Amino acid sequence: MNQDIVLHFYRILENSLLESDISRINEADIDAWSQSFKKVVRESKENSGKGVFVPFLMWRLGEISPVEANKYLVKRKHDECRISYDHNNVEYVIWMMALMFMSWSMTNLKRKTQNGHCQNIDHPHGNMNPRRCQEGTKFHQELYNEYVKTLKDLLIHSESEKDH
Repeated sequence: MNQDIVLHFYRILENSLLESDISRINEADIDAWSQSFKKVVRESKENSGKGVFVPFLMWRLGEISPVEANKYLVKRKHDECRISYDHNNVEYVIWMMALMFMSWSMTNLKRKTQNGHCQNIDHPHGNMNPRRCQEGTKFHQELYNEYVKTLKDLLIHSESEKDH
């Protein structure tokens, strides 16, 4: 992951934050989102109703993140600059969301690597759990390694930014 990719993802979130400014949201936006939400839920239920509904997940994490920030992050205040950070600031909320996403991804991929996660019950392991599939282990190990490399690349990028 290089600086261009980091900046690309930064811009995506920065633009989304600007578009999500509560002062810019009107009744038409709320109605459109509500109708879109209902349509996706209805279509999902018609097609077995399984899986994660990402907008709902994000909503739930948006509710949970300030609570977690209040538990784990120190309130900061600088009187001279008239700035302060607490569990209600978007920086703290996103920090907690990022920590939850990173923790879940790392733990989930590591577990799938250890268990040899595989959905093909025609393999010799059959329907046994954990499956201990060698191919599943190899597949998830590569994915896990790539995930860890991404985290390390972000740290390297953060260190290089200190020099600027």
